Amino acid sequence: MAALSTIWRSFPAFYCRSRFSCLGERRKRRRRQMTRAARRSRRMLPLALALSILLSGCWDRVEIDQRGFVVGVGVDEPVKQEEKQDNGNQNDNNQDSGSQSQAGQKGPSKQSFRVVYQIVMPAGLSTNKSGGGESGGKAFFNMAVEEKTMATSMAKLSQRLSRAPFFEHLKVIVISESIARKPRKFAETIDFFLRESQMRRSTRVMITRDSAVNILNTHPPDQKLPSQYLEELSDNTKESSRILPESRIGDVHEFLLKRKSFAIQAVTNGNPNYSTLTEAAIFNGTSNQLVGFLTSQETAGLNFLQGKVKGGQIKFSFDDRLGVFSIEKATRSLECRFGPDHLPSFTYHVKVDGAVDEVLHAPDTLKEPSIKKMEEAVRKEIVKIMEMTISKLQHEYNCDVMGLREYLFHNHYYWFKQHENQWEEQGNLFATRPVRLDVKVGVRRSGNINLTEN
Repeated sequence: MAALSTIWRSFPAFYCRSRFSCLGERRKRRRRQMTRAARRSRRMLPLALALSILLSGCWDRVEIDQRGFVVGVGVDEPVKQEEKQDNGNQNDNNQDSGSQSQAGQKGPSKQSFRVVYQIVMPAGLSTNKSGGGESGGKAFFNMAVEEKTMATSMAKLSQRLSRAPFFEHLKVIVISESIARKPRKFAETIDFFLRESQMRRSTRVMITRDSAVNILNTHPPDQKLPSQYLEELSDNTKESSRILPESRIGDVHEFLLKRKSFAIQAVTNGNPNYSTLTEAAIFNGTSNQLVGFLTSQETAGLNFLQGKVKGGQIKFSFDDRLGVFSIEKATRSLECRFGPDHLPSFTYHVKVDGAVDEVLHAPDTLKEPSIKKMEEAVRKEIVKIMEMTISKLQHEYNCDVMGLREYLFHNHYYWFKQHENQWEEQGNLFATRPVRLDVKVGVRRSGNINLTEN
């Protein structure tokens, strides 16, 4: 009993010591947690300050009604001073030039480019009608600037516009033949657009035999913006085999860097109501300058050689009858063989399927002999336009835009690296390589009728 009483008397003191030691551990644990939290907060403070600066998205905001939307650019040679005097515009270029040119000076202009900017007038895009007629009026205006560089021409444009020029909606760049034929001028022209941060690499690039300002003044009745009309026109490859696929500025930049010959859509001005995109401008990969154009038929031949035909019609004749063949599907493959001289020869295998849209005074088009004759007539027509294209590219321009260089690079790399400099520039291997054509045509349908008249 004495032992039990001793234990009982010492229990409160033991209990209190244990309790206080637990409370001390909890306090220490809390202090450590608070210290860690304070350290984390101090570490996160610089990051929070940085994010507060980076995420302030309105610091460079410009209201939409304060932007000058540039949707088209045309680049021409500068107008000569005597021509300016005849037009009463000799003072147009003296705002930034200072004493560089005199109003009475004759001879060529000291500037390098005449740049025409097509700028949207938002009020003209309105579709609201009042009083029975369309409201808004004209939806664009063109402003011409002459300067030595593209960047300074844009700076001069800023001095003339009440709104800051904005290029993110630029749809098309039209460059005149006179600029593209000069050494280095084409690359100098698009250099600004490639470097500009607002620019999209999907902007279309076109070449014209006419002046670029005439193309940008094309105003079809169903479109309010000529630049939008040209952009949509370049997409009509499914409707015509004579339209080259769209030429985007990003693709053109790649061609220039690879020093590879290439083709760009060429636009011609029919009249103020429409333009035509049935030609191709050929650029030499070494000099990066324009060497010539392909006609509409030759452009169709180039599309067959590149395997980029999506549709279109081909006129043919058989037994003194005229017909129209509609392309529904076209495939192309390329074969290369090396001879005893270790030089390549090429064969294009082209398969075209489609339907007969029209035949004048034809016999029964459901009979097999008639179908065979039509297929052979279409085949000969395709071979003819492809041979025309090959002949001009090899013997007149010496520019491989047919895809032979690319094929050798991917499939016969070691041979190509040994003869790369001799392909177009020095040895003219491209111009002397034999190219054969294996074309097959299939008529899937000859129409809903077999005869128009007996």
